[in-house]
Amino acid sequence: MIITMPPPLSSPPPQFDAVPATFSRDCLQPSSENLDRDAISKLNVLTFRYSHYAQRRYRGWGSWGFTVLRTVYTPESDMLFPLAMERLRRVVEYWCHWTRYPGMGASCQEYKVEDTAYNDELFKRFWLDAVEDREGLGGLDSSSGRDEGERFGLLAEYFRRWCEGTDTQSDTGDVRDKDPRFTSCLVVDGESLAALVQIPEEVPPLRCATTRAEKADWLGTGDPGWLWLVEARYMALPADQREDVWGGSRTYPGWLRVEPCHLFSVWTGHWDLNDSDREACLSHAKVPEGSGLYVYSPR
Repeated sequence: MIITMPPPLSSPPPQFDAVPATFSRDCLQPSSENLDRDAISKLNVLTFRYSHYAQRRYRGWGSWGFTVLRTVYTPESDMLFPLAMERLRRVVEYWCHWTRYPGMGASCQEYKVEDTAYNDELFKRFWLDAVEDREGLGGLDSSSGRDEGERFGLLAEYFRRWCEGTDTQSDTGDVRDKDPRFTSCLVVDGESLAALVQIPEEVPPLRCATTRAEKADWLGTGDPGWLWLVEARYMALPADQREDVWGGSRTYPGWLRVEPCHLFSVWTGHWDLNDSDREACLSHAKVPEGSGLYVYSPR
């Protein structure tokens, strides 16, 4: 298959300002006791990452998330794709607030965080940049009958070419080898779309869990949804130069499944790897054993 040139960007991206200085604080200080320290820590990550590129703000500056390639194009998927993206966003919003309710029962009631400002700010900066290109991507769906290695290789190539036509210039140079938005992408194909629309329409309530069973049930929020993560920068390397930073096998091909609840962890993980200049992939696990299927496994 010849990769066609990705279409021009159809609409300007949302603009994000810098994280307000009022949100910058040491999450370990006593003044943070009545705030969600996890959300504070994540906002500090955003502030630190983008402080290096503050003068020339490229596409997606100040946000977190990934580019999403849609490969499934049928009348049914035309209806389901926006529904899937909305359910995914709802799950991410839930996980941005989840940490306000540590533990359960009386302990949670004592330590719960009522102030939602930091959590709201974190979710406000979540943005998935969806690329919809029926001609260029429609032949790369899971239903295409292509060998998996060929299909994901072509998707990675498409994504790299898309990045070439995208604003990735900062005041300190091109960020295509730094910002995770331009080194890896998410893919929604027929398989992942079917999984994403199975996410329940309603997320659990944002309150303290009353029982261990209720808490355990809420930990599955977002199941059974997942997306493909394609580590395009890693896949462009010759096989003998690839490094699994967590000590796994170099047979990892460069694509895996990731659940919506792990997207921030994946995003920050890519920043860390890109900053280190290590030609490495993310942590991963093969499930089931010997199947050849990889899923994201946070540290």
